[in-house]
Amino acid sequence: MWLFLRRRLIMWAVLVIAVPLLDWLLGKVAAELRARKGDSAITRGLDTAQSGLRMLRGKGR
Repeated sequence: MWLFLRRRLIMWAVLVIAVPLLDWLLGKVAAELRARKGDSAITRGLDTAQSGLRMLRGKGR
């Protein structure tokens, strides 16, 4: 019983803390790279990853 509760708690913590933090970090890195070097394959890849994280969170902005 405790094993299942612990697994759900860990998954909840990842979804509530780690995913938004990673979403924010990817946005900052992409914006900084775009400001320095312009649009590139790396910034488009970071935007795609950020979009995937937003879908995972359930926010389609």
